[in-house]
Amino acid sequence: MNHPTRFVLIAVAVGLAAAPMHPARAGNAASSFEVEFSDCVESIGVGLAPTAAVVALTPANFIPVGIGTPVSPIVVRTSDCDGIAVDGNKPKPGSIVQIGAVIVPPEPGVGDINNYTFWYYTTDAKLAHRLQGLGVSAQHVAPIRYDLDPEQLGISNDLTVVVPRPGNPTLVLSGTVIPSDTSTGSFEAIWWQQSAAGDVRMATNVPVIAISSANLILLTDPANGLGGLIGGSTLGFPIIQQFNMFSAAQMDVRTAP
Repeated sequence: MNHPTRFVLIAVAVGLAAAPMHPARAGNAASSFEVEFSDCVESIGVGLAPTAAVVALTPANFIPVGIGTPVSPIVVRTSDCDGIAVDGNKPKPGSIVQIGAVIVPPEPGVGDINNYTFWYYTTDAKLAHRLQGLGVSAQHVAPIRYDLDPEQLGISNDLTVVVPRPGNPTLVLSGTVIPSDTSTGSFEAIWWQQSAAGDVRMATNVPVIAISSANLILLTDPANGLGGLIGGSTLGFPIIQQFNMFSAAQMDVRTAP
C-alpha cells in the first residue's frame, strides 16, 4: 500500500503509544465467518477524545494509542454498499456505522489500522445476528439513513448519515465529500471487541481502494454514551477526514479464545 493515510496512521500509533503489545492468540475456526462487500462508499473520520474516557470504554488488554497523553484518537466510520453477503448468502444493499478507539496492534505489524469497537450498527440483520452470536454488541438498526448526492467525481457532494432509534447512542454525521475513482492501493482495517468467548477480530481487506477528501462533523446528544465519550454534542476530525470508494472487500471475523 502506498498512500498518505497509512503513514499518518502509523505516525499516530508510534508517536502516541509507547506500551508493550500483547501477543496474538490462535483463532477458532468454528467461531468464524466471512462477509463480502461490493460497490461501497465509505467515510472515515479520526478525531480526539479525552484519554480517560477512551480508557474507561476499552478493556485492559487493548491499549489506546493515546495512553500517557490528554487525548486519544477515535474513529467514526460509515459505509454504504450495494451488496453485503454474509457466509456466501445472496448480497443485499446495506449500511454500517462503527465507532471505536485507535489501539496499538494486538498482532504487531498486522493491519494498516487497529481499532477497539465501542459501537457497531448495521441495517443488515444477518450481519448483526452473526456478530452477536460471537459476542459482539452489534446493533441491527434498519432505519439507518445514508444520503449521498449522486456521485460527481472531483467536486463536493453532500453526505448525511443518520443513526436513529433503535440505535443507541443515536447520531448524525454530515458534511461534504469529494469522490474519486483513482486507486491509491490497498487497505486492511482490523476492529476488535472483547466477548465472553474471547477477543473478536473483524478484519476487512480492501484490495483496491480510491481515497479522497471530506469535511465532516458528528452530532449527538451530550447526555448519551457517545456524548460522554467526546465530552459534548459535537466531534470534528482534525487527524483524518476522507471519503473512500471500492468495488470489493472481504471481512474475516473470528474469535481468539
